[in-house]
Order: sequence, then structure tokens, then C-alpha cells
Amino acid sequence: MSGGFQVVISDLQAAARTFHAEAHTFEAIMPMTCPAPPDSGSAAFNGSLSALMDAVCLLHLQIAGDIDDNGSKLQTAHDTYARTEESLTALVHQISNPSTIR
Repeated sequence: MSGGFQVVISDLQAAARTFHAEAHTFEAIMPMTCPAPPDSGSAAFNGSLSALMDAVCLLHLQIAGDIDDNGSKLQTAHDTYARTEESLTALVHQISNPSTIR
């Protein structure tokens, strides 16, 4: 294995862990249930404000999910590169030592 490539693999895994951790941190900055909006005295405005608050809360959860999904994609990239590196190492070994081919 080349030294430079190993650093990339470990960096991908570290980035994946960071994204997963930060997704949980981001999700935790807002309560799981949306706070009740204040009563403005107008039913129409209260309805609009409530809909807006619900949308903001849902968007917040979606952003947290997207951050976590990026962590999963980074982990998949790490796993793919690690398997490829192992396969290439085995292939190079077989080419340099043909007697080891089964």
C-alpha cells in the first residue's frame, strides 16, 4: 500500500464519523416538537405562523438527515476504496509471484 493513499482512506473515515456526529449535534439544537407560536389575535395569521413554524421544524430535521446521509456516503467511499486497495495489493502480489495464484 502506498503511504499517501492510506491517509486518504483514513481521512474519509474520519470525515464520515464527523458528519454523523455533527448531524446529531445539529438535530439536538432544536426541540423534537415544534414550539407553539404566540397568539397574535388573528386566526388567519396564527394559522400561517403555525404552518411556517412546522415547515421550519421539518426543514431542520431534513437538514440533519442530509448531513447524516453525507456521512454515510463518505463511509461508503471509504469502504469501496479500502476494498479496491486490498484487491489491487493482492493482484500485484499475484503478478509478482505467479506461483501464488490459485
